[in-house]
Amino acid sequence: MLGARGGPPAIQFKMRTRATSRLRIERPPHPLRDARSEKLFRQAVAHEMLLARESARDRAFDPTDARWRLATEAQQALQGAVLAYEDRKRLLSLAQRLGIRTFDANLILAVVQDRARRGEPLDSAAPTIAIVPPARPARDWTPWWVAALVAAMAFDGLLIAWLIFG
Repeated sequence: MLGARGGPPAIQFKMRTRATSRLRIERPPHPLRDARSEKLFRQAVAHEMLLARESARDRAFDPTDARWRLATEAQQALQGAVLAYEDRKRLLSLAQRLGIRTFDANLILAVVQDRARRGEPLDSAAPTIAIVPPARPARDWTPWWVAALVAAMAFDGLLIAWLIFG
């Protein structure tokens, strides 16, 4: 199809002077609830909010918790609000031995430093530190090494018996 001058057809745009389209909702986004289910839903939400508030209020750490131990060690290592590089390295290696990931350990150190900078006690950091996932227990590989050693010795015994008597 060619245009008036023999080239490609010209594209014409028409501008509308008046807005004719209107947005409207065809149907509700979710089915309507009856009064009883709405009441149960609201009660469940209120209960969850109360549990969340109580758990945030009651976040005292066990002194043996790895996160809390790292936080107290960090507070003792602080010089004002500054943590020396050597102390940070020592604390990160302690965190690794306790089973805390490096990212989480740095987060705990930052929280402790921030509380020290603001002059707040370490106890006020407990809800923030509680957000950090708990330390995963260090895996003990000793039983696997013992089992591998016993299996290797048994295999060697069978191999020697086959070579001698075989």
